[in-house]
Amino acid sequence: MKNLPQYSIPFKGLNDGLHELTFKVDADFFRHFEESYLHDGNIDVKVDLDKRPSMMVLDVGFSGTVKTLCDLCGDEGDLQIEGAEQLLVKFTDNPGDEEQVIYLTFGENELNLASHFYELIALSVPIRKVPCADKEGEPTCDSEALNFIGSDNQDKDDNAINPIWAELEKLKNK
Repeated sequence: MKNLPQYSIPFKGLNDGLHELTFKVDADFFRHFEESYLHDGNIDVKVDLDKRPSMMVLDVGFSGTVKTLCDLCGDEGDLQIEGAEQLLVKFTDNPGDEEQVIYLTFGENELNLASHFYELIALSVPIRKVPCADKEGEPTCDSEALNFIGSDNQDKDDNAINPIWAELEKLKNK
């Protein structure tokens, strides 16, 4: 992943207090993450930054869509996602290993949030992805694809024994 400077916050020049920042995440953003299963999206990220003398508190919220394949019919669609997270940034010469805490040395003057944004977005994608769902969550998939999948599953007899297992059972009983 490259540095992605457009997702950096130059906090050295900011006064103590609250600051609101906005970022846009799109296909260009996801291209920088080589092993990503996400390749396209349109996400608005809002960061409320509370700068203090020895730390910063970042309230990160995002909403938008990512392109993904439907787990039911295989069509690509826009999956609605949203989420929020709070990150703490501490300035220290002795970093710890606390989760949700970013440690920076006193000499640093900017914070790049690209990897944090990617992580938050990737973790907000549900395990079961149905981008073709309506507002109630009911699938609106291609009926032809669903009928094909359904007929394939109905043709299989749950009690039928796979011939490979039948042959292995014969060996077991000898």
